[in-house]
Amino acid sequence: MTKAYDLFQEGKKLIDDRRPHEAVDLLRKAKELEPGRGSIIEALGIAYYNSGQTALAHREFEEALEVDPTNHFARFGLGCCLYRQGRLTEAVGQVKLALAMAPHVDLYSETLRRYQRDLDREAEKGSAGDNVCGGPEAQELQ
Repeated sequence: MTKAYDLFQEGKKLIDDRRPHEAVDLLRKAKELEPGRGSIIEALGIAYYNSGQTALAHREFEEALEVDPTNHFARFGLGCCLYRQGRLTEAVGQVKLALAMAPHVDLYSETLRRYQRDLDREAEKGSAGDNVCGGPEAQELQ
């Protein structure tokens, strides 16, 4: 096994164990060793997101989509980042795309319903697009 693969595996385990801050360090090292590896980039995005570093997660999910535009989970992760940033319309669009790519993933349809409901509420108030989320989303990515 390669060192990057070992770092990636340990980083994924730390994410599963809900230790995303520790996972970030390992996954950054793995990415340095294997730049452009979509699975590492996606995992780093998850670690950043779960550790509350939304802007960095956003960047990683966008990079993962540059590597593989068909990566539905990276599309979903990007949508979650946009939601946390209060960009509801864009968040709904990204989650819709993820769901279209993987209609069998219940998490995507559940999240889309929730985000769409929030967007509809904001549209009723006349302030859609403002930062209205009131803080970080409780949802973690896995």
